[in-house]
Amino acid sequence: MKPAISTSLFWKGAFGIDGCFSDIAGAGFKFIELDAHNIFSHLSPGFIEKASAALESSGLIIASVHMPYLYPISSPSKSARASAVKSFARTLDSFIAKVERLCLKPLKLIFHPGVSVEKIPYAVQKNSICCGIKEIGTLFANDGRFELAFENMLSSHFAATAEDLKYIAEQAEADILIKTGICFDSCHAAYDNLPHEFLSAISSRVICSHLSDNYNQPDGEFHAIPMSVIHSKIDWKKIMGILKDRTEIFTLELSKPHTISHAAYLKMAKISADEMAGLASGRAGL
Repeated sequence: MKPAISTSLFWKGAFGIDGCFSDIAGAGFKFIELDAHNIFSHLSPGFIEKASAALESSGLIIASVHMPYLYPISSPSKSARASAVKSFARTLDSFIAKVERLCLKPLKLIFHPGVSVEKIPYAVQKNSICCGIKEIGTLFANDGRFELAFENMLSSHFAATAEDLKYIAEQAEADILIKTGICFDSCHAAYDNLPHEFLSAISSRVICSHLSDNYNQPDGEFHAIPMSVIHSKIDWKKIMGILKDRTEIFTLELSKPHTISHAAYLKMAKISADEMAGLASGRAGL
């Protein structure tokens, strides 16, 4: 298996797009997942030109794109779902169209299928997700350039259980005329499950992954580098043993502490990624 890293690492604060890609390449990564959510508001012609030039100069390849989640596709509001689809179309027609030659084919596009049940009740989201999937399907009908994946969410959200994800996967398979599946997020799964057991339950549908460790912290968006010296309930050997039969690339999706530089944190991430790739191949690791 080959490692990728999400550019979400850079989008939490001010950043220079040139430094983002050059730092990732400098750490030894070859593949990235483009976090399109956090660049969506920056999609001016000038930004797109600068970012695409920096990406091409770095030699990096986009393996997947985390699509914007400004509007919930599980909303009962037709206008909210329409706004979501418009944000997907704009992302594809602007930045992705500009860098298509730098993307793997087919390119995996990852979607958040649900939001907090405090914002929209669970039953309402479950009833509405079918409409959202159908509307996404109209955008991607028969477009073999892409594969679509729906990510498992936090337990406070719709689409947090294996049953929810299987339901979504079945709907997507029926209504979208290209390959669809699930993106396994280890950090989200770890709050209420043994992640390897959760992954086993959905593995037949998994086509990509977001890997990080929350180290049993209460913050639902604590995405840290997997390390063997810190106690965690995530069994990375079992995780990688399952993933190696489902996908060729795994993605580290991380949050960077403010007290360390991007370059230093990326070097640590690459060491972890290499160890995880070693686990997938049967070599000693984490």
